Amino acid sequence: MKIALINPPSPFLTNERVMPNIGIVRVATQLKQKGFNVDIHDFAGRKPEEIRKISREYSLYGFSSTTPQMPQTMKLFNLLKQDNPNARTVLGGPHASAISQLRQKGKKDINIDSLNVFDTIFSGEAEGVNFYNMFLPGWQVGDLVKNLDELPIPDRSLIDLKSYSFKLNGQDATTIQTQRGCPFKCEFCCGRDMDMYNKMRQHSPERVVKELDQLHDEYGYSNFMWYDDEVNVNTARLEELCNVLSTRPYNHRGFVRSDLITKHPESVDWLKKAGFVKLCTGVESGSDRILKVIKKGVTTEQNYEAARLITEAGIHYEAFMIVGHPSETIEDVRKTAEWLKRANPDDFDINILTAYPGCTIYNNAVESDKHKGYNWEHKGLYFNKPDYSKDASFYKGINAQSASFTRTDGLTEKQIHKLRDEIQSLNEN
Repeated sequence: MKIALINPPSPFLTNERVMPNIGIVRVATQLKQKGFNVDIHDFAGRKPEEIRKISREYSLYGFSSTTPQMPQTMKLFNLLKQDNPNARTVLGGPHASAISQLRQKGKKDINIDSLNVFDTIFSGEAEGVNFYNMFLPGWQVGDLVKNLDELPIPDRSLIDLKSYSFKLNGQDATTIQTQRGCPFKCEFCCGRDMDMYNKMRQHSPERVVKELDQLHDEYGYSNFMWYDDEVNVNTARLEELCNVLSTRPYNHRGFVRSDLITKHPESVDWLKKAGFVKLCTGVESGSDRILKVIKKGVTTEQNYEAARLITEAGIHYEAFMIVGHPSETIEDVRKTAEWLKRANPDDFDINILTAYPGCTIYNNAVESDKHKGYNWEHKGLYFNKPDYSKDASFYKGINAQSASFTRTDGLTEKQIHKLRDEIQSLNEN
């Protein structure tokens, strides 16, 4: 069987060729080891019409798609079917997994039926024992990979890795993921009730360094962007990992959780010695009330203390913020601006909350007619559920534009966008 795995375009991004889709590389690597003939066709930065060049070359076409990518994924699918109506297709990736979860729970959703055009809709991880389910018709589920070290290192020769350009401290960098799953309950984050997203699994420190060394020896990288949700979620493992990393001349950028930094302040020194030159935290809001509403599990003071500890250690600190939280008011947003002025991070990014399938806000929303034009509500956030097969929805795109259509009782959609822009401007002064 000859298989094409397809990464769709993301034209809403300023630059589509910054971070490669390593998830699809992992699946291709697994299939190759099982004896399949696999090619990855990466459409990042390319026109969907180019799929016509390969419309009759493969036995199976597998699409990996996030929710914001779905309109482009459907363009690729429709163009493929125009040229080859009998083409066998599979949809996998985060969007398929999130929608499958809604379907399994018996919830009605505008985005379920639109996926039935694919021969197979595959939910979950495609590297486990029952990965063969991706070849079966209908809605299929993969099993959870429990021991990540049993998986092969992703074969990055399957993509044009050097065509991607990400800089860390002015030097070429690439991505790595050393763990999967996040045990916390933030309501805006997808997959809080899905095993592959909430069950923590981690590579051993030895396996992490093996992959880093391979990326250094084969591609020349010494700088790495970590795609772990929180590098510091397991303190014992973090100390061991940092000790091993300290034996290598590599630099790293990663995400940490503020409350765990304040609980284990010594971990900042570990991270610095390990080569972490940039650390980021999801601060989300400067309002303690909002942090409780979204079940962040962190206080504004913990966020501030973590920022202080990281900055004083000489590590570049970046905060990630959100405006448009459930029930948010102008006073809550004002507190976010005040927190940023007080903490004075080296950098920050602020986005508009977008409720995607798979997050608690989207999954548990109820129908509402309180505000005209907004048909769903969760804890005082009002929004619509787009038909992702054709409608755009992204929290930040070119020129910081957003296709995010939300409001609260205290903030209109227009106000939310205006406040986001005003706070972002603090980063430019």
